Amino acid sequence: MTGTIYSLIPPLITIALVVFTKRVLLSLGLGVISAALILAEFNIFTTFSILWHTFLNLIFETNGLLGFLNSWNMSIVIFLLALGVITSYVILSGGAHAFTQSITSRIKTREGVQYTSFGLGLILFIDDYFNALVVGNVSKPLATEKRISRARLSYIVDSTSAPACIAAPISSWATGIMGIMTVIFATTGIERNTFAAFIEMIPYHFYVVTALTMVFITIRYNFNIGSMKRYEQEALENRDSSIARNEVSLKEENEIRSSKGTIWDLILPILALTLGTISAMFVTGYLGVERNSVYNLFYNILDHIDLPASLLIGGFLGLITSMVMTYRHINYKEITKKDYGHAFYTGAASMFGSILILFLAWAISDLIGELDLGNYLASIITNANIPISFIPVVMFIVAGFMAFATGTSWGSFGILLPIAGTVAAAIDINLMLPVMSAVLSGAVLGDHASPISDTTLLSATGSGCEVTAHFSSQLPYALLSGFIAALGYLTYGFSRNLAFSYLIIFIFFILVILYAKHLKKTNMNSNLTT
Repeated sequence: MTGTIYSLIPPLITIALVVFTKRVLLSLGLGVISAALILAEFNIFTTFSILWHTFLNLIFETNGLLGFLNSWNMSIVIFLLALGVITSYVILSGGAHAFTQSITSRIKTREGVQYTSFGLGLILFIDDYFNALVVGNVSKPLATEKRISRARLSYIVDSTSAPACIAAPISSWATGIMGIMTVIFATTGIERNTFAAFIEMIPYHFYVVTALTMVFITIRYNFNIGSMKRYEQEALENRDSSIARNEVSLKEENEIRSSKGTIWDLILPILALTLGTISAMFVTGYLGVERNSVYNLFYNILDHIDLPASLLIGGFLGLITSMVMTYRHINYKEITKKDYGHAFYTGAASMFGSILILFLAWAISDLIGELDLGNYLASIITNANIPISFIPVVMFIVAGFMAFATGTSWGSFGILLPIAGTVAAAIDINLMLPVMSAVLSGAVLGDHASPISDTTLLSATGSGCEVTAHFSSQLPYALLSGFIAALGYLTYGFSRNLAFSYLIIFIFFILVILYAKHLKKTNMNSNLTT
């Protein structure tokens, strides 16, 4: 049943259950079981064996972390646990409260806080995981103070992480993409500088442009559609139901805090976390390459970054800093050693639900990969007789659907980029870069829209938002941005003119702005009447 239409069943079951039941663990769990059943051809004993080995492989790895743990997965888990404890300690020390008071005295509007999160998301473009977790965590107290829903915050965080990474020539994404492009150029016999080609592709990332523009419009005009409208209204009334349950319990269990806390009780742990991780990225990258010319050295460093080790180092430095900063407050007699120990436990425990969801998402992604869904969808494209003018938009849509169904943008463009590049090179060499950009943009769209994507889960976790609330509230914005981007690719396919594509995108965003203004005016009139 692998590599056939049956491979679509597990992701469709999972997504349908998430939409209708709003229960992520149940939905992912049943999706994992259905994938294992199909792989085992409905043999119960084989199904249990597949599930057992899948979860074992997610945790254990030969020659991995400490010699036996899965380096990638367990490093992220440990980083999440450290982030939970850091959050708990900056609350206990009074650092979160002091930071919020300090920032809100300077940024006095809800709009300003959202622009701050938006800007941070664009600045931290080195890695999307790191971006989502850090920006969300720093912005949470500001969002609470200005009564911004966690659904809105997680939407801003998610929409500025992967788009910033995929378009930035200096990021963990860029090196992976350029590696694939190098192989494509070699196999098609095209002699091009890969880095220059990557830069040339940036203007064709239409979904990156539309997603970031949509965030700006949403902030500027308070553009609320779908369930976002309800969550924002609830937040204004101090009853935001999009806040994750673990965030509520963490706040309730950490009501005790030092009154002598300063902004440095928050800033120093976050700086240690951020600078420690980024520094470790470049150090591990430097240690992993052979020193050639300056140009090759710089990009080889990016290509050899050891992200798991970097996250561990950054997480450890942030954790130690937060523990030291908070321990000082025991001397002030406002918090006790019992409070200190309890904060460590509650901080780590607050991440257990997110970690469980993440493991299920990893499991279903692995099993869907074994079902060969990506190659099945790719075979449909290669066998279809698609008119040349439709190739960019079709590649965008297929990449979006593949990433949506599999929950991985990397897996999607890893499969489709070589196909898109080869097809475009054979038909029209001038279409090659735009079509590959369409694949990358589609993969980011599907990743944003998918409830089983790890970046969706981590954006929700970092922002303290319920996963289903993040998925359901972000989906209309992602689909609207995707629709406008698709029109851009369709226009380019027929016109081969980048300016025409941006003209169409611009016109539709004018319509979105007019609609946003209409909604804002209607809501104001409704509030006046009330």
